[in-house]
Amino acid sequence: MPKPRYDEDENVSRHAAAEASDCLEMESKYGWELKRIEELPEAPNQVFEVDCVFEGKTEFPKSYYDSEKENGKDA
Repeated sequence: MPKPRYDEDENVSRHAAAEASDCLEMESKYGWELKRIEELPEAPNQVFEVDCVFEGKTEFPKSYYDSEKENGKDA
């Protein structure tokens, strides 16, 4: 069973990535604190190889499209 994206007990968030270097890029780009990198179990046609585990509850910023859609506008 996959782990939850936000683990309240551990106070960490997970974001899947194609490779470990993507975790470092997310840490730098969004200012999140990277705690560790977990390898995901192999699966057929697997795209994501790792889970990037960050301190606290982390969310990607909304895209321009999502922001406009919430405001009732077509993007």
